[in-house]
Amino acid sequence: MKLFGTIILAGLVSMLVGGVATLVLSALAACVSGGCGLGDTQQLALMPFYALLGMGVFGVAATRSRWREAMFYSVRLLLLIPVVLIIVGLAADASPGAEKKFVLTKALQLALPFWAVVVSLWWMVRRFLSGREKAAA
Repeated sequence: MKLFGTIILAGLVSMLVGGVATLVLSALAACVSGGCGLGDTQQLALMPFYALLGMGVFGVAATRSRWREAMFYSVRLLLLIPVVLIIVGLAADASPGAEKKFVLTKALQLALPFWAVVVSLWWMVRRFLSGREKAAA
């Protein structure tokens, strides 16, 4: 039961970390279009989905008997999702006759908060599981 509570608390904290990362990135990035504020609210609205995805994946990984390996593979998988999407976007943009719609800065503004949520959630759950393992030994 403590694991469930820890995952929920880690999810809430990671949403805050992702929100801060979104606000910092939006303040640092130059506003090219007139609708900058709307983009920030859309990115902030994605934080609960990012956290729920991470909570589900890390919750399943934490219940495994070999949790260290499961957590390692889970964080690698989650961190690779935006990388693959960025590569696919760049490839689609480079195809002949394609209209240039993919903007790398926008993709990074979406990917960096996702990475912040995933890494903070992974770190908190891993720290709890390591402490529990040390207490049991």
